[in-house]
Amino acid sequence: MVLTDFKTGNPLVPGDMNYDDSKPTAENVLHIFDTYKKQYEAFHDQCEEEDEYYHGTRSVPIPDDMPIDPVRPATAHAIVNVATDHVDVNNPSIFVPAPSPRAKNRSERIQKFLQGVWMHIPEHTKRTIVKHSIQYGVGFVKTWWDGDKWPDAPLLDDYDDEGEYKEALQDHLDERNISFPFIIDAVNPKNMIWDDSRAGMKWAIEFYETDCNDIQMLYPEWRPMIPGTDTVTFLEYWDDTWCGRMADGEWVWGPYKHGYGFNPYVKIQPATSLDYDVGMPEDRYQGILKPVHSLLDSEARLITQYEAILRQYAWRTIDFYGPASSAEATMDEYELFAAKNWVRPNVNIQPSPLAMPPQEILQQLGMVQTMIEEATFPNVVRGMRPSGVSTGFALSVLAGTGRLVFGKFADAMARGMEHANERFLKLVNNKAMGKVTVHARSSVQNFDQAIAPDDIKVFYENSVTLKAEAPEEREREALLALRLWNGGSGLISLYEAQKRVGITNPLEEQNQMAAEKLLEMARGQQAQEVAEAVQLEQQRAAAADTTANQLGTQYLPGQAQLQRPGETAIQRQRVGEGTQRESTFPQGMGGLDLLGSQLGTATGGGRNMPTGDRVE
Repeated sequence: MVLTDFKTGNPLVPGDMNYDDSKPTAENVLHIFDTYKKQYEAFHDQCEEEDEYYHGTRSVPIPDDMPIDPVRPATAHAIVNVATDHVDVNNPSIFVPAPSPRAKNRSERIQKFLQGVWMHIPEHTKRTIVKHSIQYGVGFVKTWWDGDKWPDAPLLDDYDDEGEYKEALQDHLDERNISFPFIIDAVNPKNMIWDDSRAGMKWAIEFYETDCNDIQMLYPEWRPMIPGTDTVTFLEYWDDTWCGRMADGEWVWGPYKHGYGFNPYVKIQPATSLDYDVGMPEDRYQGILKPVHSLLDSEARLITQYEAILRQYAWRTIDFYGPASSAEATMDEYELFAAKNWVRPNVNIQPSPLAMPPQEILQQLGMVQTMIEEATFPNVVRGMRPSGVSTGFALSVLAGTGRLVFGKFADAMARGMEHANERFLKLVNNKAMGKVTVHARSSVQNFDQAIAPDDIKVFYENSVTLKAEAPEEREREALLALRLWNGGSGLISLYEAQKRVGITNPLEEQNQMAAEKLLEMARGQQAQEVAEAVQLEQQRAAAADTTANQLGTQYLPGQAQLQRPGETAIQRQRVGEGTQRESTFPQGMGGLDLLGSQLGTATGGGRNMPTGDRVE
């Protein structure tokens, strides 16, 4: 492990400490933590400030004697959430290129597996990653192996009976088939320090102030250095080779060689600052709210002022003028909403003056809010119609222009997903060392897929595309795709229409559609053949009854298996008409095996036709 300088990227080697491939000591890790925590202090404070704006806890300067609470508008909260909502993390378009034409089938399996992984990840986790990158200017994806989900395979020596061992082994394989052994987390940048050199993130430390009791529940042997301490710093260290956990300056887990082949943290960094590649962390990572901090403060202050004036004069008082004794007596007897009041002589009554807030406050507030829009995105993106715009086309143009702001966030998330995908595949190779299955569903298709190291080998290339658009835009695009396809007689192919609708594997879906259509045809043919057979049997029975009546034949018990008069002719008729010929279509669900062997592969794809209910 190598310490590097933020500005130059040159290695920092304090003393004679060896950071390269040697096992990290507690002193090594603590030195890194203490050194870099100071460099990240301003960035962490900046993140806390962003939280104040987002959560509405930012202080608003008002006079001490003002009998009113400050008003904190939810502008910052709405800006971050709307931007997050416009990055569509639920429908990623993932492409895995085939290194050769023969590997196309293999690349399609990997592609479907990766799509399934991201569908398997909870939406909250994905949204949190995007939200962090928008709010703080950086977000983190942590990908790690959960070996507990895959228990050790049974050993033959532990079983007296070979049959019991085979049964236990099959149970183990079934458990592996339904358990996804990867964990994908969103880590808050406030709890991270990392190697930020241009050489790449070679190490990272995740840290928290944690209750000592919680640590002891996980690691019963651990005790804090100072007895009676309630909370200590708990940190988790990772580099490309080693990992470990420390509490209060000592190892509680590890350090171990993790065998991943990579550092599990992936950085999501949108281009929201001019100092994208240089400077200190607080300069390199700035969220969407950073340029409008003073404007948000001004908005809260102006709204609070307006509210204070309204509240001061909204409840008008009743003033009594006259001799003290008469005025006080009148005040005691006076009811504002009574039908009649007696006013004593020499007492005058009149309401207090009505004062309205100055219009200059509203004018200033409108100017401030316009400047916030210009620095972030227009309110039309949120569905608010701007003044002076009446046509739908103009609104669509304004909304589309406003959404260009979200492109940098979608692009950053897509690049991060590509790096995370490489790590998923490396975990299959380096940790699972066997088949891994993911089970996931979307609104339009399933992503159940298994891959093995033989599928991946050493090919990790992939590309991800995310769209920055509103849900209604996706719906309009889908309807447009259906119109352009127009049942096969339009301007685009079914393949292209399915891609625009959101089906990520159109060829597979077409194979499934073809299989279902053939199955219905087979069922229809079978039903027709059954009907013909019933009709023929009825005709045969009728002919046999007629012959029997003509001959006066009497059947004795036990003779039912004998051929009736006229049976030979009827059988000849059936053979001649071909009513006993083998069906063109296979019989039953299992007969799709025959269909597959007859039809081969679908046009444009490398997958075999189905052998059951579902094309795989």
